[in-house]
Amino acid sequence: MLAYPGLFILMAGDAVRYSVGWGGWAVIVGVGALIALVALLAGKPGKTLMRVPVPLALLLALMALSLIWSQYRGFTGIALAAQIGTTIFALFLANQFGWRQLLNIFANTLRFVLGASLLFELVAAIFGPIKPIFPNYEGDEPPSASYLWSQGNLFEGDRIQGIMGNANLLAFTAVLGIMVFLVEYIVTHKKRSLPLSSLILAVLLAALAKSAGMTLAIALIAFAALIAIFSEGRDRAMRHRIYGYGIWALVGVAVFGLIYRAELFDLLGRSPDASGRFYIWGEVLNLIWEKPLEGWGWISYWVPGVEPFEGLIVINKVPMYQAHNAFLDIWLQLGILGLVLLVWLMLQGFNRLWAVAVRHTNPLYLFPLFGFLVIAAQSLTESRLLIEISWVLLVLLTTKSREPFAELEPLGRTPKRLKLLRAPLDWFRKKRISA
Repeated sequence: MLAYPGLFILMAGDAVRYSVGWGGWAVIVGVGALIALVALLAGKPGKTLMRVPVPLALLLALMALSLIWSQYRGFTGIALAAQIGTTIFALFLANQFGWRQLLNIFANTLRFVLGASLLFELVAAIFGPIKPIFPNYEGDEPPSASYLWSQGNLFEGDRIQGIMGNANLLAFTAVLGIMVFLVEYIVTHKKRSLPLSSLILAVLLAALAKSAGMTLAIALIAFAALIAIFSEGRDRAMRHRIYGYGIWALVGVAVFGLIYRAELFDLLGRSPDASGRFYIWGEVLNLIWEKPLEGWGWISYWVPGVEPFEGLIVINKVPMYQAHNAFLDIWLQLGILGLVLLVWLMLQGFNRLWAVAVRHTNPLYLFPLFGFLVIAAQSLTESRLLIEISWVLLVLLTTKSREPFAELEPLGRTPKRLKLLRAPLDWFRKKRISA
């Protein structure tokens, strides 16, 4: 009963805040965190707590320690409380559920969020743009269309926002859904019509949200999946040879993209400065150089009205309240040590999740790797890795990946690549029999 509402609140946080206001959201999150803490303690979390990665524990400790030098101690305290609450919820999920249960829970939640988003956009397209019930602007009219809950663009050809009120977050959720539904389709023992229809819905919404970053994320994840699948069952020398080919291929693509970046951004429907990202990163770096060692203090998302963030970056009359890069944001707030800890955590988590995905014959264990790659890709153009659902995924995946291999589902005799090939063939065979 806690997992589903908790995931919804963290996936569609703006939808909750637009509906009940920041005060109502704070009450809901506070009560949810207390329930999650009680549920975690009731589940005998000793083993799970021992598996919390060292860099994650140190990162949380550094957030708390930054209260000493923070330029906005009150907001650091509030942000720290929110961070601890979301961390507790993530540890509850890791302690309470196995990987297959987590796949089902995430799939069902994503289905609801994406289905509700399409319905919400349909209503907005028919009846007109929808304003937040509790707006984050003053006056009757928003200063920019970006402040609307939905601009009603479903039939206009422009980006849609979904119930989360943010096109980038909708694209992230849709891409996460694509990965989850794909694995669900492959491993399910029930009718595949539900994961297949969900996959189509996720692809549709990802296309309508039009996120260049998430488009590149899909390509990166598909490439990583191919490497992981074809590395399974190979000896060490062959695996490393495949990895080497993969790294050289990525380097080649990166160099090509750098040379033809203007054409690439044009193809993806973005300006050559990555929709203002380069300007934002430059301004953030200027602020970082003022306190490169210790940072300005933990605050997660920048709070309106708080120095030095207020008025720092304004694009098309819309103030920016994040660095649009999780690594720059962590460096800005927690200094060089915070950056090192986050990079350490990401590299360690990827290494463990990759090892499980390659070593295990069950395609189920591609799901954690795919989820990690989605938040890793998101972290390059958004700072949401540090809050809400992306932080929950980071804590959940890096902690649960430390479970002993023996505690996973038994190994099968059929390699993943054969199972992946068999899934569509089984679907067509069942269709022919039913016909």
